[in-house]
Amino acid sequence: MPKRISRDLCVKCKGVKRLCGLERCPILERLRAQRTLPLPRLVDARTLEGGTPPSVLVGEWAYPRVRVAPMMAHDLETASRADAPREWIGWGLDDVIRVRAGLLAASLRVNARRLDERALEPIQLAAMSSKPLPMEARLLKPPRPRLDFDGVLAPLGPVAEAERVELEAEPRVPTPVERAVSDRDARASELLVELYDSGVDVYHSTRLLSLALLGAEGRRRLVPTRWAITAVDSTVGLELKRRALGLPEYSGRVRLHRSSFSDNRYWVLILPGPYRLEVVEAWLPGSIWTGDRARVVTNYEGTLDRGFPVMDGGHYAMRLPILEHLVHELRRQASVLAIREIGPGYFAPVGSWQIRESIRVALRSRPEEFDELEGALSRLASEVRFNLRGLLAKSRMLREFRGQTRLTDLLE
Repeated sequence: MPKRISRDLCVKCKGVKRLCGLERCPILERLRAQRTLPLPRLVDARTLEGGTPPSVLVGEWAYPRVRVAPMMAHDLETASRADAPREWIGWGLDDVIRVRAGLLAASLRVNARRLDERALEPIQLAAMSSKPLPMEARLLKPPRPRLDFDGVLAPLGPVAEAERVELEAEPRVPTPVERAVSDRDARASELLVELYDSGVDVYHSTRLLSLALLGAEGRRRLVPTRWAITAVDSTVGLELKRRALGLPEYSGRVRLHRSSFSDNRYWVLILPGPYRLEVVEAWLPGSIWTGDRARVVTNYEGTLDRGFPVMDGGHYAMRLPILEHLVHELRRQASVLAIREIGPGYFAPVGSWQIRESIRVALRSRPEEFDELEGALSRLASEVRFNLRGLLAKSRMLREFRGQTRLTDLLE
């Protein structure tokens, strides 16, 4: 008899942590089977000539003998659109899936602790590039059509074991990237912050970290892409939090920001006070991980915490743009409640990039402002599609906000 899995467990796991004990997530496997799409065009049965965005996947199975797979499209124009989260946020879900399905992952098996392997060199050079590059892959077997989904990674199209891959042009490497890769004294965490401050986006930094291009001599290792994404969000976010804590407290009106992407709806509520962040995910009935009722997951971080008590890549993807907004735009620390509501229209997970970019879109929008918290909560309750009352009653951030005594209160 098949094992019955709690949907509450599915919402916490999202196919990533394998909390159910199964080797593969049955929900993601069903999605993969339902959405088989055409293969990229090959020159012959074993050769693909095209371009890389650049984008690469470092696997996590059988670590340290991992698979490293540069993504390839049949031409540079397609490649340039195939790894562009800031552009994708304006697309529909089917468009993102379609462009990712057109990529081939040319997979090579390498040792994560042996960075002198010849097979790694062209992939590492491509990862340093800021522009798509022409690439050729010699395959051991023709690829088979498939499409994999993941809560953290962007969709993965056909995979084929490769004999070798070769670059057919020199990479265009930004100066901050070249400087960081050549620095073999600094720790990877220090270099990630330096890259961020130099304007290198987190997607580029994730490639560098994943392909063992950052860190001190003797400590560089290949890092599975899923781990690298959360590590970059967490590391840069921690530094931005340190900077936010040195800023004055926000004392203005309550602000409510909004955005949406393919039946993901986001609200960011900014309140006066010290830095506190509570993130909420509400999965509606009929969405990917739920059954016939809504499931709600929360995570809280206070001033003294170094991160969320429950490790969740999506929550760190929400935290990063919120801290960017506090430090660079508001220039104040503040108390923040961030809500993500996921409906059945989000029929397949396409990665944490859409969480990060949706929050950025929300915080770029003009907020609705309220004189009192209750007015903002009433507006929220009228817009969300789940029972907000129970969540608000348990919210640690709102409980602390309502209980705080402010200097202005003592002066009245």
